[in-house]
Amino acid sequence: MSNVIFTYNEEAALTAGQGGFINETGAHIITITEAELKQSEKGAKFIEFSGESDDGRKIQYLSVCVQKNDGTENKFGANVVHAMMGCAGIGQLTQHMVSASKFVAPEFHGKKIGLVLQKVLTTNKKTGADNYQMEIRIPFIAQTGQTLKEKAEGKQPETIANMVANLKDKDNRSKNVSQNHADDYGYSQNDYPAF
Repeated sequence: MSNVIFTYNEEAALTAGQGGFINETGAHIITITEAELKQSEKGAKFIEFSGESDDGRKIQYLSVCVQKNDGTENKFGANVVHAMMGCAGIGQLTQHMVSASKFVAPEFHGKKIGLVLQKVLTTNKKTGADNYQMEIRIPFIAQTGQTLKEKAEGKQPETIANMVANLKDKDNRSKNVSQNHADDYGYSQNDYPAF
């Protein structure tokens, strides 16, 4: 007599090889697990989001630049954070110290939000190897699929579906990688020059 030790699960089979991370362009509903406040050596400030989708896939290192090196606001990044706050029902953000060198915005923790993410293909400046990162294009209300503008105007959700239908992976890989990579002027989050 044989004992069944494994039963085929198509849903699990289709996720094989994906490593448990969100790695494709599209609309995703995630629960934010952390919103870490970061600052570059040159002074630019970021909020770096981590989260998990309902199917258990994770997203990490979703950085939104909110302040440039010179201390001025990065309007695009600030608008994305404001939209995320609105979609998640957050009125204000505070800074909470987790350790001597780590600060978070705890108001985002546990909030469910929709994000249109775009996969951006990049080149590692040191090794020349291909890589990718995920970037936020627009947040939306997870429960309704509406953008904040659609909600404010009382419109049905259409923007996200239209955007996703036309959104493709973005290729920012270097065409000619030199030995010292001095000509590699790749762009960072949301097409702003690297800090």
